[in-house]
Amino acid sequence: MELEEQVKRFLAALQQRGYSRQSVRAYTIALRQFQQYLRDSVQAEGGLEQLTVRLVRQFPGWLHDGGLQRRSIQLKVAAVRAFLRFAAQQGWVSRDLARYLPTPRADKPLMSIVPQEQLCEALDRLPRETPSDRLRAAVLEVLYGCGLRVSELIALRLSDVLWERGLLRVLGKGGKERLVPIAGKAVEALRQYIEVRPQLAPRHEELFVGLRGGRLSQSVVYRWVRQVLEQLPIGHQKGPHVLRHSFATHLWERGADMVAVSQMLGHVSLASTQKYTHVSLEHVRRAYRQAHPRAEEP
Repeated sequence: MELEEQVKRFLAALQQRGYSRQSVRAYTIALRQFQQYLRDSVQAEGGLEQLTVRLVRQFPGWLHDGGLQRRSIQLKVAAVRAFLRFAAQQGWVSRDLARYLPTPRADKPLMSIVPQEQLCEALDRLPRETPSDRLRAAVLEVLYGCGLRVSELIALRLSDVLWERGLLRVLGKGGKERLVPIAGKAVEALRQYIEVRPQLAPRHEELFVGLRGGRLSQSVVYRWVRQVLEQLPIGHQKGPHVLRHSFATHLWERGADMVAVSQMLGHVSLASTQKYTHVSLEHVRRAYRQAHPRAEEP
């Protein structure tokens, strides 16, 4: 059977399984590239009988030589791997060659970070007149002021605000509880919101209320964060995790102990914290000037 026919049967099987049109199109493009790779390598048309372990292993390299980024290569490789497994199930090949197809590790993009001054100015500009204004301001101030995940924020209850101690009781991943300091602008915004919270007709004991009295949804929080971050000159990432990342990075840059930052974030190990705290060049320069015995200006 010709490779073209084998590919058509595989794509038809995807459609029968309910794959979306967009997904089938992505598989089609990937497999066309795979066919081109075989033509370039073998210099002949044919079926999968021409395929060897060596050819399978070299496919990602061929994609890389074609100028594709690692994420794109990953997607192409995943499509071809699925096709090869299907081929083995159909008996078109004598063994499952998919297991010889390596997947390049994706480059992890650095999280966007908001400059301290610009983020503070953006939060200070938030309106705080109506109950909904105060709700939004409190949500954003607490997200940044305490470095919370969105799931942790919307799960907070009224009793989790320990006003006299200046702490929030947070239920993190794995049901682990931690205490996070809350002070300054976050406390001020939270107090202003608490004053008008009854006007939102809350129907539960969660701290933050939806505009109709129900539970605050993650989608609403994402929208509020994006509205603020879209005003700022940062990367394409505009989600709430940017505020959490900025919280950790700003603390680290201003001299906070990494162990303390790790505890506030609710991380099990310091290794988890380090990915949030890429050190700015200015922080490195400051540490050098303060610590190196020969760094004093002449």
